[in-house]
Amino acid sequence: MAANTFSLKKGPGRHPNIDPHLCVGNANVFRAQLSHAWPTLGKQLLAAQSPVEVWEVVKSGGGIISNTNDFIFSERIFEVIHDPKFPRVRAKSQIHFLADSLGGCGLVKPRRSREICAEQRSKVQHVIVRREFYIECTCGYKGPALNGACQRCGTADLSEELRLREDYES
Repeated sequence: MAANTFSLKKGPGRHPNIDPHLCVGNANVFRAQLSHAWPTLGKQLLAAQSPVEVWEVVKSGGGIISNTNDFIFSERIFEVIHDPKFPRVRAKSQIHFLADSLGGCGLVKPRRSREICAEQRSKVQHVIVRREFYIECTCGYKGPALNGACQRCGTADLSEELRLREDYES
């Protein structure tokens, strides 16, 4: 194949492109909706024996769980509830599992949707909350600087030698 052409054939790996932030956002919305509806609809959803019964429960909820009128949505709920890894005891765990599974909105499988949500939620944004420099001042103070200045006399002026060294390094 020539260097300036490309193949329309997809390579190995995961193919559906879904924005991970969209997936987590949808899952968060489902978590809120399910948390609100679970006390009245939870037992009915868990007792459902077919996607049709899930559909009836979702419709009877007055659109609390979903804004869609899509029967495929109820099939996905039924599939997730009957997943061997679905938590059987704690309602909060059931809500989170179901919401994260539905977060992909059918663009990815429920398991991949849970993986995406877990990956995004595990990412922590690190920020510097304090920055200190060790200084030696002509007033005799030796120790950490306070906002880039001497803690004893408050000067932030640099010696000529230090200023030249910093100019050379930058």
